Amino acid sequence: MGWLIAYDIADAKRWRAVYRIVRGVGFRLQYSLFWADISAAEARALADALAAVIDPKADDVRLYPLDDDATVRMMGPKPWRDGVTHAAARRFDRCWSHDP
Repeated sequence: MGWLIAYDIADAKRWRAVYRIVRGVGFRLQYSLFWADISAAEARALADALAAVIDPKADDVRLYPLDDDATVRMMGPKPWRDGVTHAAARRFDRCWSHDP
């Protein structure tokens, strides 16, 4: 199962901690948006790790599950170079469009 992980962290030190955690499991799509191919149990463990470093009154972290057959429409420049063989690139390349 794929997961979209989005975050908005108010403090630079906490942002770096969140970034280090998420980059270890996911593929960066945008500045604070990642995609990870992890199980529900791994997503719960990720959420627990993130909860330990954020301030729930100031920060916003979201994990959205995406079924394997979910349709994803993406436009604009790709966040990876041509020839990348990462699972995220393979999953999203077939959905990519340069059309508005």
